[in-house]
Amino acid sequence: MQTRRDFLKDSCKACAGTSVLGLLMTQLSACSSLPVYKTNLGAKTVNVPFTSFAESNLVIVRDMQTPFDILVVKKSETEYNALYLKCTHRENPVSATKTGLYCPEHGSTFDLEGNVTKEPAPAPLKRFTTSVGEGSVTIDLNS
Repeated sequence: MQTRRDFLKDSCKACAGTSVLGLLMTQLSACSSLPVYKTNLGAKTVNVPFTSFAESNLVIVRDMQTPFDILVVKKSETEYNALYLKCTHRENPVSATKTGLYCPEHGSTFDLEGNVTKEPAPAPLKRFTTSVGEGSVTIDLNS
């Protein structure tokens, strides 16, 4: 026969397990992979074709020669954000999901505008100037 103490202990374990499972499922759904546009960031500008945004309003721009990616966020047909995915806390790579940005090293989080939503990051992510041209969005890497 189960005592009251055993019942409460088992109930707490079940409740905690359910909570952890729910949190894990939420995190996994947010971590679905984003499209990646591979390029050479050695130039002063990068042109990302509009077709790169066919699957998502978020595209990661990657150069295998540099340690940090750029996230391009399509806000509208004529407005884009380009964020350098380098944490302002300790210069670690930032991970992008469909719902926000996360630094796995110390837990800083950022919104899709690059603003800090959870410290220890002291400042927003670096933003590059973007412009819309015919068939692509241009990122000015000198801005």
